[in-house]
Parts: sequence; structure tokens; C-alpha cells
Amino acid sequence: MTLPPYTAPYPHGHHAAPQPQQKRARDGAAIKGLGWLEELATFWLILHFSGAVLALVLTDQTALAQESSFMRLLWYPSYIIIAVLILKNFTAFIRMVVFNPLIIICVIWCGLSFFWSIAPDVTMRRVVAIVMTTSFGLLLAAKYNWYELVQRLAVAYGILIIISFIFAIALPEYGRMQFIHEGTWRGTWLEKNSFGAQMAKALLIMMCAFAMKPKRGYIWVPLGILAFLAIILSTSKTALLGGVMMIAGMVFVRIMRANPVLRIPVMYVAIVGCVGLAFGIIFMPEEMFGLIGKDPSLTGRTQIWDGLIRAIEQRPWLGYGYGTFWADPLGPSYWVRFELDWGVPTAHNGWIETWLSVGFVGIAIFSVTYLITVILGLDRLARGGVENYWVLLSTLLFAFLSLSESTILQQNHLDWVIFVATTAKMFSFAPAYWRDGRPVTSYWQLRSGNSPHTALA
Repeated sequence: MTLPPYTAPYPHGHHAAPQPQQKRARDGAAIKGLGWLEELATFWLILHFSGAVLALVLTDQTALAQESSFMRLLWYPSYIIIAVLILKNFTAFIRMVVFNPLIIICVIWCGLSFFWSIAPDVTMRRVVAIVMTTSFGLLLAAKYNWYELVQRLAVAYGILIIISFIFAIALPEYGRMQFIHEGTWRGTWLEKNSFGAQMAKALLIMMCAFAMKPKRGYIWVPLGILAFLAIILSTSKTALLGGVMMIAGMVFVRIMRANPVLRIPVMYVAIVGCVGLAFGIIFMPEEMFGLIGKDPSLTGRTQIWDGLIRAIEQRPWLGYGYGTFWADPLGPSYWVRFELDWGVPTAHNGWIETWLSVGFVGIAIFSVTYLITVILGLDRLARGGVENYWVLLSTLLFAFLSLSESTILQQNHLDWVIFVATTAKMFSFAPAYWRDGRPVTSYWQLRSGNSPHTALA
């Protein structure tokens, strides 16, 4: 009788050593699990930076200008998650940093304001926040291509749309305004205007997600309709105008991509329309703002801006230090609040807010960054794919909303995260995205067969 060959016992117990295919399957399952964990972490960060739910539940509704220490502590776990994800994607992240010197200079200037800040401790704390906020935007740009970025934003905003409707209908004490503008929808945000602005962004994201993946229209189209309905229920005229602009913008980009012959006349009509709108606002402000139910003071915003311009004149070049102007109730913001006789929480204008924080120098650096972003976005009309819708319109919407909301260089703010992610991908010349699954090519490699039909792919 022939005995089987001797096999050494498995050193860690009585079980047989795993076969190579079993080990590969186990490793594959572990990698897949880590991938899902990474995606969940990314979705949590998007939802946290949106400012939804947590701020609404944990903030004192009678003192919106006061910063909650507990809310501040909740950011540190998110910062740790960002740091871990950066280490996981370190090479791609460093590449984004290298390709985006202007964004980095903007953040560095915020940090340098520590040396002339009226409250250095506040500036230091908030500089850490803007560094992590900007890093998250760069991380999104490094991790995902255009399609993946927009689809993940669409999923996150879809969740926020649904939760907002649940809050407003089932929990009106949270989902609707209680003191000012009583009964008006605010969804999962603190204020109706913030809700409207985020829903305008949600509408754009749903339209772009549909353009990139029409097969999922059964998801994105209903959510887009709900987002537009939410804009109306917020009664925010700025958000409504922004939403209508985004719908018109989708049509504009479609024409520009699909019909090269019409590009010049369409561009001419757009320029004439913008000039006419500016002319009307300057010379017929009451009539123009009356069309959207606004008074020329923009519901008191111009009164706030008048007081803040006088504050800017005191420190025009360097500002008061990043994130400090509103920090001390008895500081420079006191006189603005005293004149208006209410606790103004922000400048309600991203450009003025940034000027107060980091001065004209900071505004100039950001303006150059934004201008180059617009130029790169327009260049993608000739070279880009379906991401053109997102690139151009998200950049336009960011600038439009910044006229009434403080979004530029704002720490812990999703609008700044999304702007950084979009700008970073353009500055790094990320490849175009095509619906037909054609091979990924360099941004600089012009596609062959450049016809109106292939442009729609």
C-alpha cells in the first residue's frame, strides 16, 4: 500500500493552509469592503459639509450668529477622516496640489493673515478649518473622474432633498421657519435662503447627472423636479432666479456643443442679454427688481453692504484677519449691527466677506483663480465632453450665489468644497468624459471626427 506524501501541519492550527484562489477571494472581499467604507466616509463628509440637519437641530434658533462649541467639536472627526483618505490617495492628492498653486496661495494668504488679525486665536482655528475644507475639495478631484464626482454629489443631494421634504411635511417645527418668515420651507438648513440656494445647486447637479447618464433618468429627473419645487417653497427669489438660469444654461451649452454653426449668434445673444440686464439694473432698479418681487435694497442687503464698505475702508488691503470680523460681538461688527438694530450674522455677499477677512490682496488672488477657471471652462466647449454642462454652469452658479451668500473661501462649507474640486480638475486638465465609453485620452488630444453628432456623446 502506497502512503500519501507527507504534508507539514499548518503552523497556526489544525486547519489546512488556504489555497491561492481562496486567499485571492478573501483579499478581494477585504479590498471591496474597504472600498465601500471609503465611499461611505466620502458621503458622510459631503453631507456634513453641506451644513444640513446637524446645524438645524443643534443651533439655537434665537442666536444664529453664535457659534456652538459642540458643533465645532463635531468637525474634528471629519478632519481625521479627510486626513486618512488623503494618506490612502496620497500620490493623486499631491498631484492635485501641484497643479493648483493659485488655490494653495489663496489658503496660504488666509494663514498669513494671522500676523495682522484682530483675533489671532480665531484666525488660527479657522485657518485649520479652511485647510481641511480645501483639502477635501482637492481629494474629491483626485479620487474621481468627472462622471464619478457628479454622480456622488447627485446621490448626496438626492438624500438631502428627500430628507428636506420629510422635515418640512412631517416635522414642520424643524423643516419650516418659526420666527421670521414663519411657515416658509427651510428643509434641513437653518434658513430659507440657504435652503433655496442649496436646492438650486441640487437642481443643477440632477440635470448634469442626467446628461451624463440618461439611463438613470428615472432617478435624476424626479429628484430635479423636487429640487425645483423646493426652490419655489423656499420663496427665495435669488434661488429661483439661479434655478431658471441653470435651466437656460443647460439649453445654452447643449446648443453650443451640438450646433457649432450657431455658437457665434448664440454667444452674441447671450452677451447682449447680459449687457441689457446690467443696463436695466443700473438705470431702472425698481422696475427690474420688481419683476422678481424684490426691492432695490435686496431685502436690506444693500444696507448691510453700506456699513461693511465703511468697515473695509478702515483696513482695505489686508482685512481684519481670516474669519474674525463677526467673531467678537463688541468688535468691528458691532457698529454694523448697531446701525441696523439686529444681529447681522454674515455679509450676505461672498466678495465683501472675503474682503473683510483677507483684504484686497486676497480678493485679487481669488479673482485671478476664478477668471482662469472660467477660461478653462470655456475652452472645454471645444475639447471637452459631457462634463461641459457641470464645468461651466457650476462655476457660474457659484459666482451668482456668492453675490447674496458668503461662499468664497469659507471654511466648513460645501460650496467651497465643490468649487475647489471642479477648479482643481480643470487646472489639472482632467480628461473629458464621454457617454459612449470611448477610451480616456489626454485633455490636449483633440478627438477625431469632430462633428455635431459626435459632440453629443
